[in-house]
Amino acid sequence: MAVTISIELSDAEYATAQAAFATDDGDGNAVTIDAAYLKARLVNVLTARVRSYDEGRQSVSYSSFSPS
Repeated sequence: MAVTISIELSDAEYATAQAAFATDDGDGNAVTIDAAYLKARLVNVLTARVRSYDEGRQSVSYSSFSPS
């Protein structure tokens, strides 16, 4: 079962989000921060957080072994 997450931003919140993610390319030109860019960044943040959580919950058990 898939869950859909929807986020709505007011114009002021969207402008703030654009400013927060504002960056420039190697030549000093501003990179356009649009809805698709923000969505991709947020998905990356969520994916990384879930991956970190999953890795933290995995446990490895080692048996003791002593060769004779």
